[in-house]
Amino acid sequence: MLVTVSGIIRVLTVEASAKACLNYKNPKTAQINFMKKFRYYFALLALLTIITGALFSSAAFAGALSHSTHNTQPVMLYSLYGKTADGEGYNAKLFATYENKGVYAADIKIEITFKDKSGYTIVPGQNSGYSPAISLADFYGDGGKQVFYGAGSGGSGAFGYYYVFNITKDGAEAVFDFEQCFNTYSAKYTDGYKVQVSESLSGAEYFIDISRRGQDYLSSIYDECGLLLKPVSADVSAVNTVLPFFDNYRGRFNLIIMRRITGLYGADALGYTEDFVTFTGEGFTPYFSCVCIYPEITS
Repeated sequence: MLVTVSGIIRVLTVEASAKACLNYKNPKTAQINFMKKFRYYFALLALLTIITGALFSSAAFAGALSHSTHNTQPVMLYSLYGKTADGEGYNAKLFATYENKGVYAADIKIEITFKDKSGYTIVPGQNSGYSPAISLADFYGDGGKQVFYGAGSGGSGAFGYYYVFNITKDGAEAVFDFEQCFNTYSAKYTDGYKVQVSESLSGAEYFIDISRRGQDYLSSIYDECGLLLKPVSADVSAVNTVLPFFDNYRGRFNLIIMRRITGLYGADALGYTEDFVTFTGEGFTPYFSCVCIYPEITS
């Protein structure tokens, strides 16, 4: 086969041109590819930055929450000035801690400080609760001021914790403690759509008329003639609320001790017993008692 030199030269030239075309890179195409890679790596770096920041923020938030929960500083709620019967001036301050900015107070304490900077701390038997408060009042009638303390339990029925502390230079004495109030009341349903409330020490009896209660309620207890289908007991609770009030006749503050009267269940409120008590030297003694009702449903 005959091949001319010029033919060979043309073939080599074509092959060289083809290889050059295969290896050729358009500058615009290279620039586009570079920008795509740059955007990809930049987006990846931004994503990593966001994830890292979120992790650090979560850790910082958890640390701050833990700090606020476990290292809460006491808050001063009240600062009152009073005097003992001996004329010693003192300052009563109420402190409590609130976890995570809540409304439930814990570690409640009352700090008593005299003018000479001496003093002591009172910790109530129940030292947690809602809306703790103190007031200074003369329950003895001798010109001195005792500390009345109260706080809500937070449960249903509006129960609370109540104390009266007598203040002297030597220390404080709890002259009233709601947990030490013996309950002498009992209650039961009787014929004729009535609830009988009895007080064992005095023998007093009170009757609450429940005839205006709904028929569904009454028919579960009474027959058509108003007679009990079976014996049914009611309940008089432990101390529910204690209210201080000024008795101008005696020239001192007294207390009203309230107990909740309920019927078939805890929320079936029928009324309250009320004992008016005054300090007699050894403790608070009742001098008047009564039963209070809800006039809309009882009489």
